[in-house]
Amino acid sequence: MSHAVFHTPPVRLPLRVELFVLTHNDSGAPLAHLPSLSLALAGAILTNLVAPIERIRVVGDAAIAVHRQPIGDPVADWALTFMARNHRALSVREAVRLLGEHAYDKVTAGLIAGGLVEQITRRRMLGRSIAYPPTDPAAIHRVRGRLRYGVLGYDAPDPQTDALAGLLRALRLESELYLDGFDTDLRDRLRQMLARAGQHTPATEKIICAVEDLIGETAVSVYR
Repeated sequence: MSHAVFHTPPVRLPLRVELFVLTHNDSGAPLAHLPSLSLALAGAILTNLVAPIERIRVVGDAAIAVHRQPIGDPVADWALTFMARNHRALSVREAVRLLGEHAYDKVTAGLIAGGLVEQITRRRMLGRSIAYPPTDPAAIHRVRGRLRYGVLGYDAPDPQTDALAGLLRALRLESELYLDGFDTDLRDRLRQMLARAGQHTPATEKIICAVEDLIGETAVSVYR
């Protein structure tokens, strides 16, 4: 007698992990300037703290910790503790900027500890490089595929996918979706998806717009 085999779908990863996977190549090397990538990861961490469960509340331009108990996620708990310990409410821009000073290191440490990536150090003539290839090479294809389907309108994206679209746009990495033949402006389509995320949770759009502004300032400062 044969029995049907049911495969449990992979658990949805936090936004910061999906962003990390999508912004590194198959060898685990980053596809963006690290300070910019760290700002985007800080935005992803904050976005998951305002929704679906509101642990950070955005009131006007202020980001306020309203749920201060640890939740068992080391990276989210780090960000929540940082926000809660400030003696004054931080603006959204300040929160992204300050968390962005350490977000890349915190996220990579969490991914290594969780067994989601490996740390590979390669020696070069002028020093060394560090890469973080995923332990499950299919992860990048799942994340990219979900976002591609949302962009193309094959699926109705959830708010996290829409937020991911906005963060990828902020980093100007829309080429990583491999949609060169897309018949409308891809950046405009990603902006529409971010706006939809903002309709669901206005704080999400505010956070990601702050990320984009700060990345722009970082890029300008590099060339001064």
